[in-house]
Amino acid sequence: MNKKLTKKQLEHFKAKLLEEKKRVLEEMDELQQTNLKQSISDASGENSRYSYHLGDVASLSYGREFSMGLAERQQKYLEQVDEALQRIEDSTYGICKVTGEAIPVERLEEVPVAKYSVKGKEIMERRKRQGI
Repeated sequence: MNKKLTKKQLEHFKAKLLEEKKRVLEEMDELQQTNLKQSISDASGENSRYSYHLGDVASLSYGREFSMGLAERQQKYLEQVDEALQRIEDSTYGICKVTGEAIPVERLEEVPVAKYSVKGKEIMERRKRQGI
């Protein structure tokens, strides 16, 4: 079993998570601005000449759906970042929610929002497959 994270390590992960939050918020803002520009362009009729071409309409529709899916994924990830920051505040960051064991620092470096150790994740996936 790994030992509990040090204060310095917690500060490192907090800074990493805050930077990640900033990056995601900037990406979400960019995506929102792009979607807004597209909506304004559509409303002004700039794309109306293409409205008679099924392929172009499908392409625009796919682009919007892709953007919406991306925005949803970013929102979910942002929630995970916020949850990880809260776990730092609650002194539960780096502790697997399934096994209660420390999550290895190497895993947290790769996945700073991790709630589970690899062992805990495997247990969760097994339970999900078994319908538990």
